[in-house]
Amino acid sequence: MIKIALPCIHFSVAKGKACVEWLEKNLRKYGYGLVQFAVAPDYEYEEMKRLKNLYPEVNWIFPLHSVKEDFSDFEWIGMPYRKEYRDYDLKTFLKLTKNKKRWLLGLWEAIDRNILYYFNGFDTTIPETFSGKYGRLWLDFDKSVDVSNLNIPTIEIFEFNVISFKIAITKLFSNKGKIKTLDDMVKEG
Repeated sequence: MIKIALPCIHFSVAKGKACVEWLEKNLRKYGYGLVQFAVAPDYEYEEMKRLKNLYPEVNWIFPLHSVKEDFSDFEWIGMPYRKEYRDYDLKTFLKLTKNKKRWLLGLWEAIDRNILYYFNGFDTTIPETFSGKYGRLWLDFDKSVDVSNLNIPTIEIFEFNVISFKIAITKLFSNKGKIKTLDDMVKEG
């Protein structure tokens, strides 16, 4: 079963550096049982280890930006959706993470949605961004309607978008067994 995280508006990276203090504050606040997944602070290798040891109940996702990074201590490895944040392609990522669980970091619209079949989980800002930033009802990938002039409260647009996103993902994964996966292609060479 795929795990989905819908992030809150507060971003984990500010001014190019991970917000470790914000992350720790929220881990202390919500702690055991509520926080199931957290992205380890980008490039902060000592902080990653410290947090992983301090909060072992959390599934820590290592954000892999370079094939040179050592992610051996992590079960979950995250591939940034945006190509400018990584020095590898999907096929390389699948080979590197063969015995790991995979997370797609920052799913967005301009994507072949079938890429999600290769991941055990992902996070997205689609419902929130379409609601708050664009004032649009998200209907499906590459399908949305502008409602910014209708005075619909943002929270109602957001709720609609979350439900629409859930429906789209459910439909997508109902077809999963019918498509040859990239994992199979990687095994074939």
